[in-house]
Amino acid sequence: MFLLAKTQSYEPYWLCCEVQAVRRCPDCGRFPVPFPLSSSGDCGHPSYKVRCSAGTLWFDALNGSSYMITSINPSSQRLVIRPPGFFPNSCIAADFRSNGIQLDNNLPFNVTSSNTVVIMNCSESVPQILLALNCSESSVCHDYINRNKLAKAACGHTSICCSLKTGGSVTAYRIRVRADRCSAYQSFVNLDSGLSVNKWPEPGVELEWTLPQEPLCRTQVNCQDLAHSECLPDPSSGEQKRCFCHSGYQWDPVNGVCKGVTIPVGGILLGIITMVLVYRKRSANRRQLAKVTLGTFRERVLSVSNGGRTAKIFSGKEILRATNNFSDDNLLGCGGFGEVFKGIIDDGTASAIKRAKPGNTKGNDQILNEVQILCQVNHKNLVRLLGCCLELKQPLLIYEYIPNGTLFDHLHSVDPGKRVQLNWHCRLVIAYQTADGLAYLHFSATPPIYHRDIKSSNILLDRKLDAKVSDFGLSRLAVTESSHITTCVQGTLGYLDPEYYINFRLTDKSDVYSFGVVLLELLTSKKAIDFNREAHDVNLVVLVRRMLNEKRLLEAVDPVLKDGASNLELETMEMLGSLAAACLDMKRECRPSMKEVAEKIEHIINLLAGHVSQT
Repeated sequence: MFLLAKTQSYEPYWLCCEVQAVRRCPDCGRFPVPFPLSSSGDCGHPSYKVRCSAGTLWFDALNGSSYMITSINPSSQRLVIRPPGFFPNSCIAADFRSNGIQLDNNLPFNVTSSNTVVIMNCSESVPQILLALNCSESSVCHDYINRNKLAKAACGHTSICCSLKTGGSVTAYRIRVRADRCSAYQSFVNLDSGLSVNKWPEPGVELEWTLPQEPLCRTQVNCQDLAHSECLPDPSSGEQKRCFCHSGYQWDPVNGVCKGVTIPVGGILLGIITMVLVYRKRSANRRQLAKVTLGTFRERVLSVSNGGRTAKIFSGKEILRATNNFSDDNLLGCGGFGEVFKGIIDDGTASAIKRAKPGNTKGNDQILNEVQILCQVNHKNLVRLLGCCLELKQPLLIYEYIPNGTLFDHLHSVDPGKRVQLNWHCRLVIAYQTADGLAYLHFSATPPIYHRDIKSSNILLDRKLDAKVSDFGLSRLAVTESSHITTCVQGTLGYLDPEYYINFRLTDKSDVYSFGVVLLELLTSKKAIDFNREAHDVNLVVLVRRMLNEKRLLEAVDPVLKDGASNLELETMEMLGSLAAACLDMKRECRPSMKEVAEKIEHIINLLAGHVSQT
């Protein structure tokens, strides 16, 4: 099996250390070793170990494998290791005996989402079992094998190769190879697949590390290397102490120091003046304060974009041409934020263009929120932001166009023209892809992102009926140190987490609940809320929960799915129903994580695939 890792929350386990050093380690040859990386016991952070040997830095993984470090970026907390290539005269990875790259999930390192992995020498079952892989003729692996001399010599005789973009919940902290799945791989960081193979970057696997907390201590002596700090009890753990920075200083985890916090006098005066002006303006005209000018919005969008992947800025003329001056014939739909139009931009790309309603500052804020979210995420099951336009009266966002409409349309529309019959396997794949995209938001984005409005109408289907999660207008970045975000209730009736509705506490488990409702829709083809049903069955969750308690779940399943279904298919329908029930548990702590949900759905798909391959 071929699996890839992403990040999880991390608490250092170097509790046994008597002294916690915060000194930066000396250079390894000409290679700087930034904090918190530790090449010896008296410098850096003990959990961030690297090895210096003959002027070269090495990253030691599990099973005895080691990888040369080729670059380190302390500001982004990322480093790149070099994959080992092939065994001589074979299409087998040189780290095959260690099962590929295996990271210790107790340590603060994980694989980033910036790697494109080429996987070679795969068994015939891989394309059916491992859905995250691209084993089609369009996969970049074919170009790599055909046009790279080393790869062609080693693997040119193999018939099945695949590629994979790291990220999401494809599980664990590893790039794994094994004889019965795929036995060779190569990886490239930030690969532009449009380039010819001879222009690809040097092979590499990018890892990232989580920022360390303040050093642990037992007495003040342990904090002597951290100036302006004091050994105090950790409020989050009654049994531990840490070297906390004195008042007026704050912990700088990048450099491992207590940094002075200063507020310029000019900044204070400017803040006071600003507050006075805002107060006067609010008193004079509250409506005027609510307006967001185009210039202000432009500044906000550009400031957000510069923090991550910058969105392209489209001209107003290009957007007017693309939409035929926002012709009604190009209108795809409307929502609380405004309208969405189909357009063909100048390079011929079909796009979906979102326009805020005139004077609707809430729509503007939602658009800004989507820019902030989408400029930092990269996953094949999340809708892709192409850019924005700030020259017209209302700000615009331009997305990739997803041609097959929404999952809601295909499950519930009475218009036959909007529906495609989704068989059981197709529904499972849509469920898996959606869960994988959400797991990426929860576990791989930094900071984690909660969508807050998961529903079948926000899941788009492309030409191959692959799922794309859309509409991030209500999403929130989990930037607080607490485990939840308190906010006003927003979302869609029928999909809302009951605890969120009651106490305003937003967590990743709120998305899990909403996704559980989507699973019920996939099983039953019934709407989440339908007032045409009996009064006690208006809410789909209530209806299915009652049938589960009465052990009559299959009676609620869409008859189209049950017609001609095998016993195994019926069993997997019940398995998905049980998973949905777990997602819909009234107690948040009893619900699975989105990563666990994705893994369970993948297991169900593998059961069906295994049965098919044996028959």
